[in-house]
Amino acid sequence: MGKSKHAGRKKKKYVNPIELQKQQEAQYKRFFFDKLRHLCKQIGDESLYSTIPPSEKLIIYWFRDAPLKVVAAKGTKIKKQIADVLIKTIKMQQLAMTLDVVKGSEEKMTFADYSLVGKSLEYNVSESDANYPGKEQFSKYAELQEERERIYEDGVRKICASACWLFDDLEKKYLHTYTLNISTPAIDAGYAMPELQSNMKASAYQKEWQALMKQDFRTHQKITIGTWPLDVQKVNIEGETHVAIQTGALIYPDDQPKFIPFTLSLEDLKLNTRRGKQANSPFAKLGLPVYIQQHALERMKKRIGTTIPCFYKSILAQALLQKELIPIAKNQLLIACFTNELKIGYFVAEVVEGIILIRTFLLLTNSGTPEGEKLTKLTGLQIEDRKYLSIDTLQGLVNSDIEQNEAFCNLLHAAGCGSILELCKKINNDPSMMWLLDKSQPKNIISNLITEYLKPRTDEEEYIAEV
Repeated sequence: MGKSKHAGRKKKKYVNPIELQKQQEAQYKRFFFDKLRHLCKQIGDESLYSTIPPSEKLIIYWFRDAPLKVVAAKGTKIKKQIADVLIKTIKMQQLAMTLDVVKGSEEKMTFADYSLVGKSLEYNVSESDANYPGKEQFSKYAELQEERERIYEDGVRKICASACWLFDDLEKKYLHTYTLNISTPAIDAGYAMPELQSNMKASAYQKEWQALMKQDFRTHQKITIGTWPLDVQKVNIEGETHVAIQTGALIYPDDQPKFIPFTLSLEDLKLNTRRGKQANSPFAKLGLPVYIQQHALERMKKRIGTTIPCFYKSILAQALLQKELIPIAKNQLLIACFTNELKIGYFVAEVVEGIILIRTFLLLTNSGTPEGEKLTKLTGLQIEDRKYLSIDTLQGLVNSDIEQNEAFCNLLHAAGCGSILELCKKINNDPSMMWLLDKSQPKNIISNLITEYLKPRTDEEEYIAEV
């Protein structure tokens, strides 16, 4: 008789959900009190922890922070995947940022530890009437309470803003916004326990104690994610209609999002216009809003290669802050683009219908840039040659063995493209930049091939080429 297909399979052990919840709570309590013990050691020494009465430890536990919650604003659809990544990003930042434990000490605690046990211990020191042997030693910790609260809240807001920035994609024609709500714990109710014990009968006290334990004294931090729609215009250029998306950034004065458009003034542009009186005009300092075409965003993605939307927005912001502008024709200019203080390429822009419209993006080695044109003169490489060799994209350069061809690297430096080589080196070796591009692709072996391209032609080869 054949064996059943279920034979040998272990039965799943039934786990009572209530028991599981109790186990998880006990495990979390142990984790919390281990953190509290470590903080006591930072303040004075580890024995300080044992001076805190069990009832005070329990109250400190009550006032811990609840887990961070991210929700979507009404009418806004935020994917669960994005919300989860936002929470992870914020928590990682909270582990990286620190606060002083005691004035004049080198001891630091992370934002995460402050949120979990640091704030609750502050409440206990400042609000509880209970006296115990080590309480005076905690007073030096409480001295920085107001300063820590201010730095922590400002820091969390900066973390939220940077996390939203990470998910901004101009192609979607909106930016992410956030609203931070931090609840105030019911301190008075939590620290009324000593009075209850001294003024009430045991049965009445037990009843009040049970009612108190059912309350939630935790500080709740809720981040509400919304969207800020960007202005979209239809611009007519030589009889064709193009969609233009406004560029800018969000700031948060008074905890409310405010959009700051990216602009360039006529004085910045210094373009050749009618009679050349533009720079002296009383309107020269007025900023023209900067818009970008979908085509320019697509070209950036193709010629750089990363799939991280905020990287393109970062390049755009740096370009408009650096303001390295090169006029190339009437009402047209190149705007130099940088990342990590290294020039990566140019935006090609045009003044049209009262706005500055970014038409496309050129990598530094592309034809149409001053460096790219010089590279053509030095090497003879044309557009199709660069495309074939994969040196017309940053991804292609990073995944190549180009650094082994010293002669070509020298030509790139001579043409002014040395920053591209330095950027490739950083992406390949610097851990903080390795995430930028996909380096899982096989290495593109082009070093010897470039040498063949750069060889001087014989008279016979010149004749064949001409024919």
